[in-house]
Amino acid sequence: MISVPVFDKQGQKLAPVEVDESALGKRVKKSLLRQAVQMYEMNQHVCTKGTLTRGMVSGSTRKLYRQKHTGNARMGQRVTPQRRGGGVNFAPMTRDISYHMPKQARKVATRSALLSRLSDNEVSILAEASFEAPKTKGVVALLKSLGVSGRCLIVVEGDNGNLWKSARNLPRVTVRRAADVNAYDLLQPDRLVFTQAAFNRVFEALGS
Repeated sequence: MISVPVFDKQGQKLAPVEVDESALGKRVKKSLLRQAVQMYEMNQHVCTKGTLTRGMVSGSTRKLYRQKHTGNARMGQRVTPQRRGGGVNFAPMTRDISYHMPKQARKVATRSALLSRLSDNEVSILAEASFEAPKTKGVVALLKSLGVSGRCLIVVEGDNGNLWKSARNLPRVTVRRAADVNAYDLLQPDRLVFTQAAFNRVFEALGS
């Protein structure tokens, strides 16, 4: 069993939550986790840069003048890369390098990511994280009371508008809904902070 600390908004410790590793697959599947991270990183590439090759440039393919006895350098078509307005040698091409893993494989990878962070004691649970109004200082004080520094991911249940608006000015803090969390999100930050409802939602969705 893994004991996950639970805090209130003032940073006071409450009764911890006990998590059974067997519900998350017992062990971290590193190869599948690595494949999932590569997938999410590759899918972020846009790859829209592209130029025209000599086969794409509009122009005559006729040889401009004969090969010999003109006193000029040898010259082929007008669209050759050596001439102005011609094509580009080894031109970069627009392409799609994204790929996708099966839904069940993504689920197992997310389960392994959560188990890895739980095993390293890098997860905290907030009993309640509601804000009456957007206030960045409130999020800063909250994270400070939890002893959180560095990059942090806050996972909430549903649309917590005030919390999201309060944290969006903090460059190293990200807020995600429990329904949108994936393996890449769980592995990137230094610390994970779940609300109680969000942790229950994620654990129920990933539990085997």
